[in-house]
This record gives sequence, structure tokens and C-alpha cells, in this order.
Amino acid sequence: MPYRKKTLFLLHPTRRTIYRVLCENPGLYFYKLMSEIPKEDEKISGSTLLYHLGKLEEDNIIKSQKIHGKRMYFPNNLRSKEIEEAFMHLSNENAKNIFIYILNNRNCYQNQIAKALDIHHDTVRHHVEKLEEARLITKSDEGKTVNFNIGQVGEQILEGSLTVFSERYIRFIISKLADDCHFPEIIEKTKDKLVIRVICPREDDIELSIDISGWEIETSFENEEN
Repeated sequence: MPYRKKTLFLLHPTRRTIYRVLCENPGLYFYKLMSEIPKEDEKISGSTLLYHLGKLEEDNIIKSQKIHGKRMYFPNNLRSKEIEEAFMHLSNENAKNIFIYILNNRNCYQNQIAKALDIHHDTVRHHVEKLEEARLITKSDEGKTVNFNIGQVGEQILEGSLTVFSERYIRFIISKLADDCHFPEIIEKTKDKLVIRVICPREDDIELSIDISGWEIETSFENEEN
């Protein structure tokens, strides 16, 4: 029945919990996501979680991508695909440390990074290639030496783009809910919390509350009256 198919995203409490956790912690991999499920929902098994993740992804509510051998999940349209991929690369400890080193030591080179971080030069080579693909860093040839600097996406992240709670995302999730059954409205919008209430005929009203205290809110979103 189309009505049930379209409303399962928020009406199903398990999916609502999974989605809220991913909004508050985008880029979680499977077992990390399991550990972030609130204690009152500990009964969620691995197979149950995998099933609901599949349903959320099928409905284009979330997306997933395999990075460094782990499949990571994030809400659709919360951040740009480019920023999301960058975040996933930086979730690897070696990649993050290499990025930070390049940030603090512009024009550094591979052997210098390997020696400073005490990691094998092959490991450095692997991660700088991935970081360059994600435009987190750039490389330039100076004679026989390849030097590294911060790339365009890396600069965006440093400016706060990684933690911007975008107006585009708000519009996306509202549009997802605003079908012939859902009547969503934002009932609370502060620097710490976003609460959306959904009125649905033949069902109890539900609320989706997302903790956004760690995010920077877009000015256009803060000034939006409705």
C-alpha cells in the first residue's frame, strides 16, 4: 500500500532513531553506529540495523560509501558529497594526522611526513594519494621533490564547511515529509536543537529532534521566519 511505504521513514521508531544518530554523527561506520544507538534501544541487533539502513538508503534518506575498507553512512543532503567524502577520508587516523601535518608544515614532502609521524613512507604515499583525490591537499613537483599543501576542500573544511547545518538540508527533509500524508512543521529551531513535528492522518503525531549544538547554522537558515 503506497501510504505505508511512504511513511515508514519516520513512523518506524527504529529508523527514526538510526536517522537521528546519523544526523548528529554523520560518517559513522556500521559497528560505530551500533555503539551510538541509545541504551533504551540496545535490543537492535546487527541484522536489524543492517535491514533498516538498507531501507533508509533505498528511500534516498541516507547514503553510504566504502572508505578504507569500511562502509560509512551519512544523511543525504546534510553536507555536500564532496565534503562527506573528505570527512570519511579524515576518519582514518593516519590520514587525519598526515592532513594536520601538511596543514602545519606547508610545502612538506613524503619522507619528511613519514619521519615526523613515524609511519612507513608507503603508508604516507597511499594516504596522500587519497587526500589529493578528495582535494584535501595538493601536490607540486619541485625538481625531484614532491611537495604538499592544503587543497580547496581542505580550505573549505578549515573555514567551517564541515560543520555547517545547511538550509538546503532543512528543505530536503521537509520536502521528504511533505507528501499527501505528512504535514511537517519546525516547532523549535535554536543553535542547539532542531525539532520537526509531523502530523499524519490515521497515525499519532511524531517528532524528530536533532542535536545540532556542534554545528554552525547557516545565516539564511537562522533568519528564515518559517
